[in-house]
Amino acid sequence: MILARHVLTSVLCASLWHTQGNTPPKITFSNPPLSEMVQIDGSKNPELIPEWNVWQVAFRAIAGGAKTIPTSVLVHLSKDEADLLRATAESDEKNDLECQGRVLKLVPLLQTAEATTVNERTREINLECRSFTLRARDRVLEGLRVQGQAALVEWVESNKAGMRVSVPKKELAFFRQPQ
Repeated sequence: MILARHVLTSVLCASLWHTQGNTPPKITFSNPPLSEMVQIDGSKNPELIPEWNVWQVAFRAIAGGAKTIPTSVLVHLSKDEADLLRATAESDEKNDLECQGRVLKLVPLLQTAEATTVNERTREINLECRSFTLRARDRVLEGLRVQGQAALVEWVESNKAGMRVSVPKKELAFFRQPQ
């Protein structure tokens, strides 16, 4: 799943158990049981899919190998608008890779007494990266004419129906942030 790296990072970091004293912390990784998971089915509850998530998925689709914009959107865009959308999608994809790198740099802290900071810092990075996606959405929409905006938003929203997300119940409020 597209969200797996964000949720997995949060779950792994949240699953740390810390020892007392000078001994390095013991790290425990576990998957929450199904009873502790929330299943979000975008075809039934599209309103539960956060904006940052659906726009990130849309940007990934556009930034993919062929840099393809769906025809239902493309017919409403000028060449400059299509270029803006592709560039924004590529920028968001690069930002996501940079964010993943920032989170991976925290992994060595899991073996230190500083492990308690990993979950907090991971959440901060995730929120920064989600906000980047939302700002990218706003920038690209501002650069499009009304009919292009409408077609893009309609396509992005239609993607929710195909999205399925599993989130630990205790992480649901964070998953829905910032919007």
